[in-house]
Amino acid sequence: MGFLARQLLCLVAVATLAASSLAGEQQMATQRPQAAVSSNLTGWLLVSAPRMRDPRFSRSVIFLAHHDHEGAFGLIVNRLIAVQPAAKLLGDILGEDAPDGAAGDDREIRILYGGPVEQTHWNFLHSNDYAGSGTIVVTGKVSLTRNREILRALASGKGPAKGFLAIGYAGWGPGQLEGEIKRKGWVTVRPDDGIIFDGDMATKWQRALDKRGLEL
Repeated sequence: MGFLARQLLCLVAVATLAASSLAGEQQMATQRPQAAVSSNLTGWLLVSAPRMRDPRFSRSVIFLAHHDHEGAFGLIVNRLIAVQPAAKLLGDILGEDAPDGAAGDDREIRILYGGPVEQTHWNFLHSNDYAGSGTIVVTGKVSLTRNREILRALASGKGPAKGFLAIGYAGWGPGQLEGEIKRKGWVTVRPDDGIIFDGDMATKWQRALDKRGLEL
């Protein structure tokens, strides 16, 4: 919990900066051209191979929220940090109280370690039954929101049915991920929202590995 507290304090400290940069990030995410290749892995699961020796990614399952010729961006989906009620999360990050009698007040939200990059930033990965001003639809079942409005929605009982908050993310430059896959560092697996959103962290890596998919 000490790690979580440090991350949340950082989030509060950069709230103003995050708000100003958020719009730019969202615009880039929606305007970025798609790669003209058949192996675009946006929406796929990236599973670390058993031989992976990098401790940052050993036995990790990553949801690739974006992948093209410019690089890749994803969130680790099997490293739990903590679980908090939505109302407390709203208070810790935004310093706001949930509305009195809010339906989502007692809902517990999983907080995950999303990756080693920009650990003062967060993303909310969730089911497609919620869409806000900062929501990017990634697949037919999964969306990504970077706008703080989703925290207010969760605390008010109006948020998505499934989802988690991820601190930090995993990122790759142009061609970097493709090279790692060719060197057998990763296994690619077709999207599975059950693996993405369920709470059984201990078995996710093996379950995902058992669903081996396409290789670049």
